[in-house]
Amino acid sequence: MKILAGCFVAIAAMLPVSTAEARQTINGCEIKRRTSCPGVNLSGRDLTRSNLSNANLSGADLSGANLSGDRITEANLTKANLSGANLSGTILSISYMNNVNLSRADLSKADLSQSTLPDANLSEASLAGANLSMTNLKGADLTDASARGAVFIMANLVNANLTRADLTEATLVGADMRNAILQGAIFCRTTMPDRSINNSGCPK
Repeated sequence: MKILAGCFVAIAAMLPVSTAEARQTINGCEIKRRTSCPGVNLSGRDLTRSNLSNANLSGADLSGANLSGDRITEANLTKANLSGANLSGTILSISYMNNVNLSRADLSKADLSQSTLPDANLSEASLAGANLSMTNLKGADLTDASARGAVFIMANLVNANLTRADLTEATLVGADMRNAILQGAIFCRTTMPDRSINNSGCPK
């Protein structure tokens, strides 16, 4: 019994350390829900399994950071730099990302539904299988983006630049594409805003 009691004491003593390690602090920013760290440098950091919901990371440098599978809902990422970041499977719904830089970012299977991304830079980003339903992408740059199988239901793509974007098997039902630039965009088994199927870019 004494041995068992000693083990329990040892385990209990270790628990606070584990909790402290799970909630890391980087450059003065505590990585947690509702944190407020505008302009912080988190570039190249491993932030997987962090919960940054409702966080204020406006203007933050998250370039090359690993945020895959993270939960960043209702966050402020206005003018943040997420270029080259790994956001695969990340939940970014209902977030504010005005003028955000997501160039070359991996957003495959990410959830960006109902988020605000006007004038965002998504050039060369991977959006394969991503959910962008009811997302505001007005004026966004999606040049050379890969959006195969992405869902843009009721999305705002007014004035968006989709030059050479791959929209194979994408769903655009109800999307507003007024004045969108579609030069070289690939449409193959693509469901258009009016629910018609566009196969114009399928290999012959």
